[in-house]
Amino acid sequence: MLRGLVLLVENLLFPLGALAVVLRFLLSPRRRVLLSLGEELRERFGGVSADKLDKLRGRRVLWVHAASAGEVAAVSGLLARIKAAPNPPAVILTTTTMTGRDKAAALPHADAASLAPLDCYPAVARFLDAVKPSALLLVETELWPQMLALAKSRGVRVGLVNARMTERSFGRYIILAPLARPFLRMIDRICAQSEADSQRFQAVGAASSALLVAGNMKYDRLEAPKKDEEAGRRLRALGWEGSPVWVAGSTHPVEEDAVLAAYKSAREKIRGLKLVLAPRHPERAAQAAQTLREAGVSFRAWSDAPSRADCLLLDKMGLLTKFYAFACVSFVGGTLVPVGGHNLLEPAIAGSPVIFGPRTEHTAEVARLLSGAGCGICVDDAEELSSALCDLLGNEPRRRALGLQARALAEGLRGAIERSLKHLQPVLAP
Repeated sequence: MLRGLVLLVENLLFPLGALAVVLRFLLSPRRRVLLSLGEELRERFGGVSADKLDKLRGRRVLWVHAASAGEVAAVSGLLARIKAAPNPPAVILTTTTMTGRDKAAALPHADAASLAPLDCYPAVARFLDAVKPSALLLVETELWPQMLALAKSRGVRVGLVNARMTERSFGRYIILAPLARPFLRMIDRICAQSEADSQRFQAVGAASSALLVAGNMKYDRLEAPKKDEEAGRRLRALGWEGSPVWVAGSTHPVEEDAVLAAYKSAREKIRGLKLVLAPRHPERAAQAAQTLREAGVSFRAWSDAPSRADCLLLDKMGLLTKFYAFACVSFVGGTLVPVGGHNLLEPAIAGSPVIFGPRTEHTAEVARLLSGAGCGICVDDAEELSSALCDLLGNEPRRRALGLQARALAEGLRGAIERSLKHLQPVLAP
């Protein structure tokens, strides 16, 4: 009864969703978006182009759905293992966003990539009629009622991989548990990222027999970085040889004020302390540069000609992980401001003790593990950040030991793909 009510309401609201998609195109100032109107509308309404269907025809088909580029990256390792097995299925990978679809199209392990159909009966049914999948894998939190109900009504086996449910999301789901339970029970196998995620899914209505704590597949891509030659040359050009280096990565506005206040305080005690500052979004580099000027910290941007300075500002993508390998201590941003935190394991796998703020909703399990092992330190403000930095840099044997502990912890979290594959066998089997 409740399941039917949810599907009815969703289908009644479908015209509004369709209108929103069309209006986005009509009101867009970007010509290139308007030029892709026909293709995107076809895919949003469940259509699949003939060239993509040709790649699937005559083969067993696995439909994988991920929200955006981040989820596509997370599932890429699992898809590589699936395609490497004997008699692999053809894979069509759908996403909610255009950037995600572009990322999916570039994956060698996806035979076809498309935008996901809007979650209404006509669009999902049209997609299923065209693709005829035998199995559906959903990634992280992609739980769509119509997609689940129509897939199960056609005998499609369903798995949820890298499944997560934040404490904030759980607060919403638990209120709607009577509505969510019938759809969660349609999922044959759920591979949860953590024990907390597993417990939340059970509380909302997922069958305990369907659940396994498999870990986060993103961690399987972690590799201890080697010291990059170009990055090393840049540090030498800055005059940093022999100096302790602090890397503050993925920082946000306001948070950078705290980082610079902590740096100015710490360098009074830690002789020669240098800072690598990497804003989360490189397009904010000009704003971060202004913050550095106002703080009175000498700096050079990566894109500048190198010369002596106390801070290196990373203003291009793809540089941060290279510099974690040079870090004596690291700070991960998005944790002193209400963002929820970024990847704490990148500096950990590089062998660096990790400092972070209390806002770690998106990476709570890793924050808990790092803190429990003593190689992760949670701070509330600039004063505590400076104190933690000085404590670590003032005791070299302890700092090195904690760095090794951080690396060991990060390496021990790998293996989620293997555990997930075993749990998904009833879904993936021919």
